[in-house]
Amino acid sequence: MKKLLYIALVIAVLIGAGAALVLNTEAGQDALIKRAATSMLGQTPETFDGLRVVVCGSASPLGNDPNRAQACIAVVTPEHFFLIDVGARSPQRIAQARLPLRRLNGVLLTHFHSDHIAALPDVNLTSWVQGRSNRLAVYGPPGVESVVAGFNAAYSLDRGYRTAHHGPELLAPELGPMQAQSFSPGTIVWQDDLLKVTSFAVEHAPIEPAVGYRIDYRGRSVVVSGDTNASDSLFTAAKDADLLLHDALSRTLLDPMIATAKELKVPVLPTIMRDVIDYHADATTLPERAAAAGVKQLALYHMVPAPMNAIAEKMFVRGLPEDVILTKDLHVFDLPANSSDLIIHEP
Repeated sequence: MKKLLYIALVIAVLIGAGAALVLNTEAGQDALIKRAATSMLGQTPETFDGLRVVVCGSASPLGNDPNRAQACIAVVTPEHFFLIDVGARSPQRIAQARLPLRRLNGVLLTHFHSDHIAALPDVNLTSWVQGRSNRLAVYGPPGVESVVAGFNAAYSLDRGYRTAHHGPELLAPELGPMQAQSFSPGTIVWQDDLLKVTSFAVEHAPIEPAVGYRIDYRGRSVVVSGDTNASDSLFTAAKDADLLLHDALSRTLLDPMIATAKELKVPVLPTIMRDVIDYHADATTLPERAAAAGVKQLALYHMVPAPMNAIAEKMFVRGLPEDVILTKDLHVFDLPANSSDLIIHEP
C-alpha cells in the first residue's frame, strides 16, 4: 500500500513539474496558444439537419447573473439563420455557440426596450467583418426605422475608420449600415420554400405594438414570445407548436425582493419592480394555456427576475409542472425535420 502511495506521489510531482514547465516557459506558452487558436479558428460550426434553437440570452434587466445574457434566441437551419432580439452580452453567447454570423439572414426584434436591442451594433459589425454578403436586415414593428437609423448614425464614424483601415475589398462600406424592415403585426415577415416567419401581436403596454414570432420549417415549429402577458393572440399563434419559448415572471422571487427593497428604503427600485408585474407573464399561468394550445414543450426565458443560483431556480419553478424547462444561456433545442422528436442539449 505504501509503495502504491509513493508511486502516486511521484506521478503527481512529475505531472506538476511538467505543467509548470509548459506554463512558465516561452516554448510551452507558445505551444498552448497555438493549440487554443487552432481549436478556436480551425473548427467549422456544427450543422444540424432540421430546426435548431439556441438560447443566446435568457435574462431580463431584473437580476444580475453574469452567466445570463439579455434576451436573444437564435434560430438556425442548414439554409437559414435568424436572431430574435439581441440584448446586452448576447454576442458572447453567439460566439460561444459558434453560430454562423457570416450567413445571418436578419435580426427579428420583438420591441425596442434596451435589453432587446443593445447588441445590434456588435452583431452588425461582427457579421460584416465575417463576410456577410448583404446589409444586415433588422425586422420589427413600426418604430424599427428609428432604432436602426439611430444606431447607423451613431456608428457611422466607426464604420468609416474600419473601412479605411482594412480596405473596401474586405469591409465594403455599402454593407456596413443596417437596413430596417418594418411590418404590421399579424403578417408574414419572411418566407421561402422551406421556412416561414410569422409575426403576431402581444401584450406589453405601454409598448405598442410589441410582437412575437412563429417560425415554421419542414414540418417543425417554434414560437418566441418576446415580452408579454399571457395573451390570447400568442396562444392562437402557438397552436400545436413543437416548442414555445415564453417570457416569464416569478412572484415567488419578485415579491420578497420588493418587500426587502421597501424595508431597506431603497429609492425608486420597489416601484419599478412592482410596475413590471403587469406586463410580463406570471409563470404559473403559462403551463395550462400552453397545454390547451397543443404546445409540445414549454420553455421559459427572459426571466423576471433572472435566477442567480440553484435555490432561486428552484423557487422560480415552484408550482410548475416538472416538464416545464427553465432555460439557461446556451440551451439548445434540436427539432429534426418532419419528425416529432425534440432533442435537448443542456449547457
